[in-house]
Amino acid sequence: MKKIIAIAALFLAFSFNANAQTPTAVKGYKVEVITPESIAKDHEALTKTVTMNESLKKDMMTLLSMRMESVNAAASIDDKKVIFARYGQKLLGGFTKEQLTQLKSNVELYTKLIEY
Repeated sequence: MKKIIAIAALFLAFSFNANAQTPTAVKGYKVEVITPESIAKDHEALTKTVTMNESLKKDMMTLLSMRMESVNAAASIDDKKVIFARYGQKLLGGFTKEQLTQLKSNVELYTKLIEY
């Protein structure tokens, strides 16, 4: 009898432990991990939308990669939003007025690059 109770207690302890470790989605927030593939797609769309020289293309790719690393390493969603906004401002700061107009003409890409 003692062995049955001990087995049941261990079974319940491990099942509670396993449930505590399953990731849960935060309701109302989109939780996504930025991947190198998504950065490549964003960079390609950016170069098609905005006319840039090779140096600016390289700088934008570097900036998008740095943003990916920082956002993926952030602990909370609020931190991710702050980091994303900061890098969004840096990204916009690299463009001239004409380039900003070109970027803003593609509203979907603009919001994808600026808003988390």
